[in-house]
Amino acid sequence: MFLLGWPMMLSSLLQTMYNLTDMFWLGRLPTEEAKIAVASINFTFPLVFFFISFAGGLGRGGMPIISQYIGANMREKANHYTGQIISLVVTLAVITGALGSIFSYDIFYALGARGALLHTASAYASIIFLGLPFMFISQGGGAIISAEGDTVTPLIINGISITINIILDPIMIFGLLGFPRLGVIGAAVATVIARIVAAVWLLYLLFSGKLRLKPTRKDLKLKAKSVKFILRVGLPSSVSMSAMSFGFVIIQSILAHLPNPELAIATYGVANRIVNMMFVVVNGLASSVTIMLGQALGADLIDRAKKIAQTGIFFMFYLLLGFSAVIYLFREPIVRFFVPNNPDIIKSAGVFLSIVLIGIPYFGIFRIITSILTGSGHTFQSMIVSVLRLWGLRIPLAAYMALSAVHIPLTSLVVYGLGFGAVGVWFAMAISNMVSAGIGGVLYFKGDWQRRIIKKERLSQGIS
Repeated sequence: MFLLGWPMMLSSLLQTMYNLTDMFWLGRLPTEEAKIAVASINFTFPLVFFFISFAGGLGRGGMPIISQYIGANMREKANHYTGQIISLVVTLAVITGALGSIFSYDIFYALGARGALLHTASAYASIIFLGLPFMFISQGGGAIISAEGDTVTPLIINGISITINIILDPIMIFGLLGFPRLGVIGAAVATVIARIVAAVWLLYLLFSGKLRLKPTRKDLKLKAKSVKFILRVGLPSSVSMSAMSFGFVIIQSILAHLPNPELAIATYGVANRIVNMMFVVVNGLASSVTIMLGQALGADLIDRAKKIAQTGIFFMFYLLLGFSAVIYLFREPIVRFFVPNNPDIIKSAGVFLSIVLIGIPYFGIFRIITSILTGSGHTFQSMIVSVLRLWGLRIPLAAYMALSAVHIPLTSLVVYGLGFGAVGVWFAMAISNMVSAGIGGVLYFKGDWQRRIIKKERLSQGIS
């Protein structure tokens, strides 16, 4: 599990480095400009994630199809579905990227952004949205290659891409080497250029036959039966990721309606990025569980699949327990490293970490269980528990605990909340992670994930 997962851990770290690099350099702008810039990229991220999540969910949902066909030693089918998934999700990414770029100002205004935050966030987002197709190719294509068991190639591609971003960020932001000073816009341009390089390189390797997965141009032509199967397996993942990402947009909107929203949003962005550093390990191990479980089920090795699942759950919990303790002890110097000139953010982020870290080990249990469900192809159950964690628990709790009064949508009802402010949101995050781990445990012991999905499809559906 570790040998398969460590390249994906590093790849996940490199993905995190895109935003951390932007935040690092933007945090070194003059104090007021830095506060708006950091708040803007953090306000933008959930919306960008929402727009890519539907297409990205199909790619993630396609992983069990590819891994189980590989486990069943049906390489032609695996190559075919690789091409089908790429064509389908890139088409969706182009559409969502165009819509996001055109309507970014209106969307941010509707979410409560005003003044400098509104103008800066919408300008940054409009450029990021234009690069969405390349962003998805680099991320989704890497996930497809990893389903084969090749986790090193995506690591190399991500390494080169993030290196380009690290080099271009200060040049574009501060106007070095003769370039104009672009500020937060420069961070967006640097990110898009780096993503383009990664996407072009990945597609070249994939379709030149240099990797073990070898789709052809013919595989890119969408087939009705194949698309139907991909949607049946992948659509729940798309809905899950879309609901999750839009839920983060709502969390940002709640923060935007609090007193001093710039501080609340900047705190959420900075501290949450620090927590996300642990997800380097979480995503790597969870992805390895998805791949290993899918291939084991494809080969009808049920006992091996059970061992993979049990090992993943226990290892993830205790690993995150240790990481959370370390970050808690050194939370203030870690935050100061990213925003050295903002004592308010440093203090507020310390409070965030003190509360949210309590629920992180339980999030590890939740994440592994959803990976087990995804790897087995039972993506509907994964969708249910993921949506419930955010929409059934976190958002209602966050609104009730943070705001003094909550207006119930589509009604005239008003529920009076506790009015704890941003701290209420932090507690809602911790509680939702803990409860959702228990709900995921119920689905795990139910045992549906022990059945593979390709048997019926293999007999009844061909490539047409």
